[in-house]
Amino acid sequence: MPICLEKKLTLSNKTYEFKCDLLLFKPSFGVLKYVIDQEYDVHGIKLHPGDVTHALYWSDRPYTLYIWRLSKRSVYYFNIADSIALTPAEFVWRDLAVDILIDVDRKVHVLDEHELPHDLAPELVRYIQRAKNAIMREHPAIIKEAEAVLNSLPSCPPIP
Repeated sequence: MPICLEKKLTLSNKTYEFKCDLLLFKPSFGVLKYVIDQEYDVHGIKLHPGDVTHALYWSDRPYTLYIWRLSKRSVYYFNIADSIALTPAEFVWRDLAVDILIDVDRKVHVLDEHELPHDLAPELVRYIQRAKNAIMREHPAIIKEAEAVLNSLPSCPPIP
């Protein structure tokens, strides 16, 4: 599989880069696969080296979506984002701190709102709030769409 660089920019001007496998690229949509290389605890969800993230990016939506398949169940992690730019070599996006986790029991958790800078521009605060509301309202349909995309890719095992 071709390698694609995921480049995540943060509100604090930090940049994180991850080498991923490019599973699908279209001009406004793409899917990456990343094999986790260290332990993470995401709101009680334990991720271990070797676990796989399937990450979906839309350049015209205010979020990205990571899917983790754990214990024959999936966890969905929405990153509220902007400035999403996709090329076959590089997926660049700005992480706007607020995340929404849908756990294995399908409970919804809004995370990291406390990380928003107090001096954030009002239009960006409104953008984040609208994105959060859209995800809260539309996540079942987004997840169904994401599962259909991943299930159509020969390199992805079926989503439970």
